[in-house]
Amino acid sequence: MPFLSVLIPVYNGERYLGSAIESALNQPCKDLEIIVANDGSTDNSLAIARQYADKDDRIRVVSHENVGPGQTRNEVIPDLNGKWTIFLDCDDQILPNFYTEQLKSFLEYCIEKEIETIVPCRLCCTPDLTKANMEYVPFDEVFESASDASWRIDYEFATLLYFTPMLKREHIVFSTTRPAEMESIFRHKAAFCSKHCLFTNKIWFAMRRENPHQTTKSKGWGTERVDRIRFQEYGKLIEWHAARGTTGYVIDEAHRKRDAAEIAIKNAGVKPTLRQRIEEYRGIKRWRAERKKTAKPIADYILDEPSQAHAISELVELIERA
Repeated sequence: MPFLSVLIPVYNGERYLGSAIESALNQPCKDLEIIVANDGSTDNSLAIARQYADKDDRIRVVSHENVGPGQTRNEVIPDLNGKWTIFLDCDDQILPNFYTEQLKSFLEYCIEKEIETIVPCRLCCTPDLTKANMEYVPFDEVFESASDASWRIDYEFATLLYFTPMLKREHIVFSTTRPAEMESIFRHKAAFCSKHCLFTNKIWFAMRRENPHQTTKSKGWGTERVDRIRFQEYGKLIEWHAARGTTGYVIDEAHRKRDAAEIAIKNAGVKPTLRQRIEEYRGIKRWRAERKKTAKPIADYILDEPSQAHAISELVELIERA
C-alpha cells in the first residue's frame, strides 16, 4: 500500500495538469499514489492523465460527468490508499525535494504521536512558478482536538497534509455547492476532529499560483450567490457542532461567519462609492507592488537534505514538548 496519496481533481486543466502530475512523480520518495479525478473535462485533460497512467502504475485515473470539484474529491476519498493525503489543484505543484525518505519517517512519527492534520506554511507563486512569497501560519504549535485553532487556517486547503484514516473515520467531506465548495469548512472540521493538529512554519510543499481568474468571476457567479452558499453551509456547520455538543469559541465563530454572510446578502444591492472603489483599486495596486518587490526565486525555498533534517529535528522537539 502506498504511504502518500496525492489527489488531483481536474476540469479542463490541460495547460498545467502534466506539470502537476510530474511534480508528484519526481519527488525523491517514490512511495506514493497519484489519483487524477477527471470531472467531465471537455479538453485533453483525460487523455493527458491516461498517458501518464500508462507509463507509471502509481497513477490511477477516474473519470465521471461534471459534478464539481467538491463532489469529485468526495467520490475519491473512500478509495485513497495512502496513510497521508495531499489535495493538489491541477494548476499547482508540489515543491521539488519535499517528499523525501526522511519526511516519510517524520510522518510515520506523527502517526505514533496521533498528529492527524499538519498545517504548514505555503508558497504563493507567480503564474509561471518562478518566484514566490511565503505565507506563514499563525503558530508553531501542537493543538489537541476541538481546539480554537481549527478556525485559524486562513488559506487554501491544498496546503494541508491529512491523515487519511482520520478523514474516513470522521466522514470529513467537501460541500458540493458550486463553485463555492466551502473548503474552509473542510479544513476546519479536519483540524477540529484530529486527535492532534500541528501548525508549522518549518516545512512547506504547496506551490500555489496567484490566479486573477477567480472561479466566481470566470463562471459568472455573483458574490451574492456565493454569500448565500456561505450562509447555508455555515448554518449546516452550526448544526454539526451542536450535534457534537461543541461549546465556546468554536461554535460562536461559526455563528459569526454565518451572520457575516447574512449581512453581506442584505447589503448585496448597495454599490460602493466612487471613493471606495478608488481606494480599493489603490490598495490592490500597492499590494501587488509589495508582493513583486518581496518575491524570491523558487530555488530559494527548496530545502536540501540537511536543511530539511534540521527542520524536522526542530519539529520533533516541538512535538515532544507538547
